[in-house]
Amino acid sequence: MKRILLAFLLALIAVASIVTVGWLSFPREAFADYRERGVPILMYHKVNPDPKTGGLGLRVLPREFDWQMHYLKEHGFHTVSLDEAVDYLEFGKPLPEKPIVITFDDGYRDNYVYAFPILKKYGFRATIFIITGIVGKTNEWDEREGKPTNYMLTWKQIDEMANYGIEFGAHTVNHPRLTKVPLEVAEKEIFNSKKMLEAHFKRPVKYFCYPYGLYNDQIVEIVKKAGFRAATTTQLGINARGCDLYRLKRLRVTGHMSRRQFVEQLEKYLREMT
Repeated sequence: MKRILLAFLLALIAVASIVTVGWLSFPREAFADYRERGVPILMYHKVNPDPKTGGLGLRVLPREFDWQMHYLKEHGFHTVSLDEAVDYLEFGKPLPEKPIVITFDDGYRDNYVYAFPILKKYGFRATIFIITGIVGKTNEWDEREGKPTNYMLTWKQIDEMANYGIEFGAHTVNHPRLTKVPLEVAEKEIFNSKKMLEAHFKRPVKYFCYPYGLYNDQIVEIVKKAGFRAATTTQLGINARGCDLYRLKRLRVTGHMSRRQFVEQLEKYLREMT
């Protein structure tokens, strides 16, 4: 009787282990053949442990970001630049197995303090979209709406990250809602953000990100006119060959997501591309 009871308990433990940790150990083959399905672009904002810097809608805890990067590394994902991703999407230029792009919006200082060391730990690259008019300052666009203060990246930090291989794109000068301001204001925000970054880096800046995810056909045309090669949105999804390069989809990562949800979101959109 004792042996039967012991066997039953061991079986329960085995089942519980599968339920609780099995989803953390997807086999490498789970995503092995998805390269032709498209390129996922992850969207982050803040990586910060301090709740005073804002809610979990835009903030991911450093330990969770570390877990997410570890998961990607362990499951054979390779971070690629937006340049490499767009070369594939536009021309079919080869990518490594399991390509993925990591992006950060706004340019918060915690990207340097918390996210950058973790990216280096796993040998990963990323793209950060900078609000050029507030480099080294605080998030003035949020403060005006009564939201918590956050410090932004300095040029020295930006240069250190760029020297490592982090890519920088434009996110306007002041973070306006581009569809809510006069077109001439939107055009200045878009053109000048590009000019400011190019003046600093002494090289072309090719990628743009729409603040608040707001854009329309007129804004897209201005982005093209400014000379950007592509632009990212907040629309959920994965980008396949032949997609609209000025309406690139992304997968949003928030601090509200469980580890299981992070994996399931990635798996969901990759499987939908089959």
